[in-house]
Amino acid sequence: MDNIWTTMERRCSRRSFTAQPIAETQVKVLEEKIAGYNAETGLHMQLVLNDPDVFKGFRVTYGMFRGVRNYIALVGKKDDADRMEKEGYYGEKLVLLATEMGLSTCWIGTSYDKTKCTCSVADDEELDLVIAIGYGEEKQGFKENMMKNMLARGAKTMDALMEVTGEQPEWFSEGMRAVMMAPTARNSRPFVFSCHNAVVSVRANGSAERVMVDIGIVKLHFELGAGGGKWSWGDKQTFQKT
Repeated sequence: MDNIWTTMERRCSRRSFTAQPIAETQVKVLEEKIAGYNAETGLHMQLVLNDPDVFKGFRVTYGMFRGVRNYIALVGKKDDADRMEKEGYYGEKLVLLATEMGLSTCWIGTSYDKTKCTCSVADDEELDLVIAIGYGEEKQGFKENMMKNMLARGAKTMDALMEVTGEQPEWFSEGMRAVMMAPTARNSRPFVFSCHNAVVSVRANGSAERVMVDIGIVKLHFELGAGGGKWSWGDKQTFQKT
């Protein structure tokens, strides 16, 4: 099993996938984890296999995705105020698990046709976004590299993402190092971490529709980098170090 730092470093968003089906043993692991997380959170996440029509069409994907046929559908109750944050936190858990198993992933918020998704969505539920998953092509293509370079330009620095007064524990620094490895929509990093005399919290910094998905993702990364702890759901919540 990979060290978590190695896994976070290896994870990168891939947009070109091979036609190779995900191995049955890996499917089983993913489905067991998804079932456990759903039971824990009330979400209705689902692994959907061989459903390529969701990503077809230049109008939908802007030509940036190729060969995507599998995805994790992030579905939750409409009346769950913490739904998107949970999807970010537990969705990223699945992304890191997939990375550890040699699979490639990409968070996708809008570049897919929601009406063609074959996942199950009840009347009181919402499909918010999907995570493409499968075996990435051996080499990143021109479009993938172009997107990577474009998103890297102007990305916020670590100093721009934190406010510190008083003591700055080493675990906070390590948590922020892990945060810098986290994926966010368009690499926008719409958040600020505060550390005031070793009391740590994070707040959303932006009004994007899915900003709380990004908050969930970075809360997980901070927790892993800090070496353990627990967040409460919601904006501006504090971190309890263990």
